[in-house]
Amino acid sequence: MKKITVAMAAMLSASAVYAAELNGVSASDISKFSLSALKAPAPVLRAVQAPATAEISDLALLPQASKSLLSTYAETESDFKAFTGMWTPILAKYGMKVTGTEYKDQFGILTYESPDGRVIRGFTADKMNYDALSSSTMAKLQGDLVSALDNSGLTPVAALRITKNDYIRPTVAVYYLTKPEENMDHEVQLRQLKNGDDIDFDLLANSVTLVKNDSSFSMVYIGRLVGFKTLLSKDEAGIAAKLADYRKFLSDNQKVFIASRTFKLDQPVDLGGDGTLNYAVNVYFFQ
Repeated sequence: MKKITVAMAAMLSASAVYAAELNGVSASDISKFSLSALKAPAPVLRAVQAPATAEISDLALLPQASKSLLSTYAETESDFKAFTGMWTPILAKYGMKVTGTEYKDQFGILTYESPDGRVIRGFTADKMNYDALSSSTMAKLQGDLVSALDNSGLTPVAALRITKNDYIRPTVAVYYLTKPEENMDHEVQLRQLKNGDDIDFDLLANSVTLVKNDSSFSMVYIGRLVGFKTLLSKDEAGIAAKLADYRKFLSDNQKVFIASRTFKLDQPVDLGGDGTLNYAVNVYFFQ
């Protein structure tokens, strides 16, 4: 059954300088937690290096990745030094060199350069559907994400277990290497599509790499950033015209149409004296 829902989300604001590129926990949301020692990865019988692993409860150690930098909100400069102390050896393991650090107003930045031009990107799984109290489930989730990255040619560099804290539920975060694009929406990244509406998974099967069909309305995938729009109309002719107009809008704004599906609503939307909306079309596109 197709359902049209309205999703609302609260956004955490970043520093004004970096707000266009960086999303994360605000400075006031960071408090000091116990720092777990970085664990040496278990030996594995494969040619590639295993990612560094750690259990952390201090969210200041969890970076936001943008361009060729890692950033964090940290209450004190000492907290930021713990951040750089954790991430500098991880970068060095993959031949990356720290080119600078800056800390000001509880916001820290670590810049780096890569020998092959690749950059670090990250994915935090807290919005996925899983049992956060099951250690075996968490371990499997972490392993599945790392394997998916490996299989797609995106080198995992760190797999972090986020334990109990005051701001997000226990989860895992993975960091990996990918090729940069001027527009980060165009990069091949590990992402989640979750906007409150049921997803037409079959329409996306040939455009992205499906990692997990998380629920009817949640998909974890590897690829460019997928956008979604539902259009409504009174009749089939009207919905066809709206779809044509929207495809032109996408083209005019350098977005790539993927696929669409038109369907009749199970529960029409009553517009009062203006009639009813009986048809809808789901439109998928690359941002």
